[in-house]
Amino acid sequence: MKKITCILFFLVLGIQLVTLGQKKQKNAEQDTVEQESFIVQPKRIEFEVGTKDEDFIIISAKENGLLVVKQTRNRTQTGFVWELYRVDSLLNVVWDKALSIDYGAVFLGYDYSDEGFFLLFGKSQYKLDDLIVYQADLAGEQILSYNLSLSLPLELSHFEVVSNTLIFGGYSNMKPVISVIDLDDPRPIVMPGIYNNNSSIIDVRTDKKTNNFTVVMSESGQNKKVTVSLKTFTEKGEMVHKETIDTEYEKSLLDGVSTSFDNGTQYVAGTYSKRKSEFSRGLYLAKLNLGKQEFIKYHDYAELDNFFSYMRAKREERVKEKIERKKVKGQKVKFNYRLLINDIVERENEYILIGEAYYPKYSNYGSSNFYASNSFPGNDGFSNPNFIGYKYTHAVVVGFSKKGELLWDNSFEINDLLSYSLKPNVQISVEDNRIVLLYVYENVIRSKIIQNDEILEGKSFDPIELHFKSDEIRNNDKEMEGLEKWFDGNFYTFGIQHIKNLKDKDVKLNRRVFYINKVQYQ
Repeated sequence: MKKITCILFFLVLGIQLVTLGQKKQKNAEQDTVEQESFIVQPKRIEFEVGTKDEDFIIISAKENGLLVVKQTRNRTQTGFVWELYRVDSLLNVVWDKALSIDYGAVFLGYDYSDEGFFLLFGKSQYKLDDLIVYQADLAGEQILSYNLSLSLPLELSHFEVVSNTLIFGGYSNMKPVISVIDLDDPRPIVMPGIYNNNSSIIDVRTDKKTNNFTVVMSESGQNKKVTVSLKTFTEKGEMVHKETIDTEYEKSLLDGVSTSFDNGTQYVAGTYSKRKSEFSRGLYLAKLNLGKQEFIKYHDYAELDNFFSYMRAKREERVKEKIERKKVKGQKVKFNYRLLINDIVERENEYILIGEAYYPKYSNYGSSNFYASNSFPGNDGFSNPNFIGYKYTHAVVVGFSKKGELLWDNSFEINDLLSYSLKPNVQISVEDNRIVLLYVYENVIRSKIIQNDEILEGKSFDPIELHFKSDEIRNNDKEMEGLEKWFDGNFYTFGIQHIKNLKDKDVKLNRRVFYINKVQYQ
């Protein structure tokens, strides 16, 4: 272990509160209604982006603030300089430090636990089993480094921390592997029951209360049916529970998110498909209790009342009429969708699932006929030179009872977002009497408030607030832009903006900044 010296370098900027107009709409073609905005952005911080700055990373410590990591090409004798800024929940800089990262090191991941902030690097792109971890405590008093070796080379896909234990998930010889290292006794332990040919890692979920973690996996059987399995371990690597979800013969489970392993009970939700198909037909919820499956319930997209609300009114009406005609004949309309599942949240006696519908968009496609998504190829965009991004259409929010029954559903139209990377965009805050949905695109926060299947506040549009009155955004980095949930109903939005200011005194004419705005919904 070694201690890293401190370099003083910080910048704190204020922000003004502004109340903006809000557009309320159900569909894109409906008339907008001006009304009071419920979005406030009480604070903003900017970091100047220099010619030698390469990337910015934000690590959330929830109510304890954020760690902003700036990757630069500034050099020391041994490596590149990475700058660290810890900001509190009011976006005031608490401390800043600098790290010298060895030349050739590869940044692999990050996380936060009660033990502090963790940055993970590979010593080189060719040595997949040799790692170095930097640990910065919340107070910024010291930064420790650990040289670690895994038991086998690993192409990393997941990195999580519980307490003082590091969890590594990835692939070795094209087979999934989960390994843990306790920093108090840094000998790697490989988790049993993971390494095989017919499975892949979907997710690694940690429980900060119990320090357990659950590995959610996709497993393919001999009959080509795909299902989901869960394996829960303690932070020491001891297995607590394992279960493979049993499905109907013609149904495969494409993905899954799980609740914590609470008193022996665990719920899993996600999408299912017809066997061998990569397109989902609907949603499922399964309950596991003490290692046994109590039930799995399936719900076709056609069962949801508001799933097609993102469409124009006439098109939505035609789809629903088709569903009703088939229902009269005792038949079902089968819809095929790509749905990116974000999370499952417990609220009293219900479980709330959120996912985002999307499709890969190509330059030689003129149609956006999404729900008949068999027209789109199944391979990802990186193998097709005509790929221009993933087009998102809407987020779906569904409430299930603890018995797996469908209680309500709602949707949040995303009729503007195109992204080259496939990632969750819509953030959700679940409260007792409302659910807040938000995402950001092209310097504008889109938001909506619902309560079950009711719309309390329609979709609103709030520009990202700037620092000075005469600031104007010249351009921004769309791929860098994002919005994340923070703590207790607070969010933060971030990105890189090129700002021009022609009027305010003592302000640069042009500046390029990485910004973070605190966002609240009143």
